[in-house]
Amino acid sequence: MIRLAWWLARAGGSARMILLAVPTALASGLLLVAVAMVQLPAMPNEVLFDLVADTGTRGGTVLAVVALTLPLLALLHQVVRLGTASRERRLAALRVAGATPGQVRVVGALEVGLPVTAGAVLGIGVYALLRLLLGGERTLAAQLDWTPELVPTTVTPAWWQVVGVVALVSLAGVVTGWWASGHVIATPLGVTRRQRRRPPRPWGMLLLGLPVLGVPELFNENDESAQAVGLACVSLAIVGVLALGSWTAHRVGHIAQRHARSAATLLAARRLVTDPRSVGRAAAALGAIGLVSGGASVVIADFILDQSETGDSFYIISFGLLGLAVLVALVAAASSIAVCAVEALLDRKRPLASLHASGVTIDTLVAALRREALLAAIPLAVMGMLLGIVTLVGLYSIQNGVMPSSAFGLILIQAVLTVLLIWLAIGVVTTAVRPWLRRATTPANLRTE
Repeated sequence: MIRLAWWLARAGGSARMILLAVPTALASGLLLVAVAMVQLPAMPNEVLFDLVADTGTRGGTVLAVVALTLPLLALLHQVVRLGTASRERRLAALRVAGATPGQVRVVGALEVGLPVTAGAVLGIGVYALLRLLLGGERTLAAQLDWTPELVPTTVTPAWWQVVGVVALVSLAGVVTGWWASGHVIATPLGVTRRQRRRPPRPWGMLLLGLPVLGVPELFNENDESAQAVGLACVSLAIVGVLALGSWTAHRVGHIAQRHARSAATLLAARRLVTDPRSVGRAAAALGAIGLVSGGASVVIADFILDQSETGDSFYIISFGLLGLAVLVALVAAASSIAVCAVEALLDRKRPLASLHASGVTIDTLVAALRREALLAAIPLAVMGMLLGIVTLVGLYSIQNGVMPSSAFGLILIQAVLTVLLIWLAIGVVTTAVRPWLRRATTPANLRTE
């Protein structure tokens, strides 16, 4: 069965296998860095940047490193769905040959699990490279004085922890492959049951409401308790925003459909109404980016207005690292949207070819893809930013009184820059998929398969 799964994985193309391995390698490498940070003693025996060396900020740094894996796992999920129609036909052939539905699901899981496991193992090399470049006791990076010491070198993950991280990331890929194969084959002829799915529900609102219960604990005199509650609140808020991706896309699609004034907007809105989950999941990471950016804008504005700390290199480097982490997450989220767009093009060749044959131009179809992604991403990112800004401004007001009005101008500037970056990233990735769109709209795709 493993040999069969390997054959099917190769049938999906080497590019798909690489796309499955790369995000898992990066995710497992980052998780190993987080494990090493957790193992550090209260007083490390090496020179590390204060974000890692100080026990008061170490927990937040570990959370940030783990959070960076979320856009990578979202990208993994989109790559698994890439070429779903072709994948269905290959698995349907197994049913015709006599395979049971359970065996088909196992093969589908192994098909994804093999390249994902290879990527998770390669993550050990990613961890070693990060340790070499950003380690406390440097070798290669000794001459790069501008790079902060972020990865511990006096402590390393134990062998069982390395195996656990590799197994956890591999399991995530296997479960994703199993889940993607669960609804594929309904009959030996490969016919998939098409049922009208219930629209997404706003369950994420519950997770956004839970952090409110922990606000009183944030002002507890016990710093360790307040820090733990603060990290838990941030984690719940991030997961809540991620969970609202599909619901937000569905609601925005309904609104845009009623007020559409162009063919591109109408096509994008209809796509969001009929299938909000795919692009909603891809755009959900941008909502989390907005949440982090909104909260950080309040802290940065307070830092800029506080003249006593303006020249502190710790804060300057910390904000630079935060900006770099946001950019990395933005690239991963934009890549997920690009893969989602390619998946839609591969699975909707005949409808797209019909639209093009009826007179809809390629530019209109590209604009529809771009607006579909923007309609799903921008409202969620703005909601996340507002949540982060309102929360941090409220906490600041409780502790220090009313925030100066000049700070809101700085907060607004960063919020606008974040939206512009998201808009630019979506514009770039949707333009990049134009070649796939041209191939999807060729007259040959008008034939019924």
